[in-house]
Amino acid sequence: MALIMVVDDEQIARDGIARILSREGYEVKLAASGDEALSLLEKIKPDAILLDFKMPGLDGVEVCKRIRANENTETIPIIMVTGFPEEKEIAVLAGADDFLDKPMDPVDLSMRLRCVLKIGKIVDELERTKAYLEELRKVEKEKERKEKI
Repeated sequence: MALIMVVDDEQIARDGIARILSREGYEVKLAASGDEALSLLEKIKPDAILLDFKMPGLDGVEVCKRIRANENTETIPIIMVTGFPEEKEIAVLAGADDFLDKPMDPVDLSMRLRCVLKIGKIVDELERTKAYLEELRKVEKEKERKEKI
């Protein structure tokens, strides 16, 4: 099943989300801060990230921007978790794929997560196809170069 990273400075929130996701069969990795999340991303590549908007230190917006700026993590689907409507636009502008309101509805969490995971699979397939086509182009160019010689 998919690996989901949950980033929230509130332990009760992390544990609650982890319980919901574990019951649905997801593997869950937890991070208590933005710094911890970025450090964990150097070791694992989750299939999606649930990211709290407001955290001390590196907030969710900055973490999201850094994830999007890194070519190794830029395509990981991110759902930003926020309690304020005005933060939703900021979250999307920072690179979030979706957002959830606090307090979180478990059914809404499940549905949105399934959607971003499907999108993530499609993006991964497109990236692999793009890389394959690029390799074919290189081989074709090399073949053409050799034929000219």
